[in-house]
Amino acid sequence: MMSSGLDRRKSRSGCGLLPPNPNQWENEHNGLDLRNDLGIGVNTLLSHVDAFALYPHVQVLPHGDVPAAAAYIDHFRTVGSSSWSGLAIRLSDEVELVIYNDSHPQNRVRATLMEELFHIRLKHPRSVIRVFATSDPTRTHDGAIEAAAYGSGAAALLPYVSLKKLLAVGTSAATIAGTFGVSRELVAYRMKVTKLYSQHRMRAAQ
Repeated sequence: MMSSGLDRRKSRSGCGLLPPNPNQWENEHNGLDLRNDLGIGVNTLLSHVDAFALYPHVQVLPHGDVPAAAAYIDHFRTVGSSSWSGLAIRLSDEVELVIYNDSHPQNRVRATLMEELFHIRLKHPRSVIRVFATSDPTRTHDGAIEAAAYGSGAAALLPYVSLKKLLAVGTSAATIAGTFGVSRELVAYRMKVTKLYSQHRMRAAQ
């Protein structure tokens, strides 16, 4: 990271921008760094289209539009279609392809695409996928890498400081989800990892 990026991260300490959970600081920084690169504030709806525009070598497609044999498309429509969300494929050193499950609702697609963007942005090593696999596992998996990509994407979509302010004035999870274009499940996830969940429950009980 360039020194300007380090300085930017240092400036966030003590400003209420980071959650009281040190394990989430890197994810929060990653999310805020992306928003900074996009030139948007913490209360602005993040456009995943604009985010991917930062990476012109990456093409994003719903899996139904992938130029592939129908057997492959049908395979992913019928086998575990509700569980798989997306993947990034490096076609060459200059070209990447991100594919997402087009049967999912838009708020889940946004979370999926942001997760895949951070795999690329953070230069994560890629998983190996076995198509038409007859035994488990069908892919390699690194839990720490997946958690970092998802956590960073979720932080970019819903910054801690914005979530905290909205909860403090009694805004519902459903309203927050609609405002930031995410699912209520993602709002709940962010509340838990940023240590806001217990505070919100205590406030609601008063």
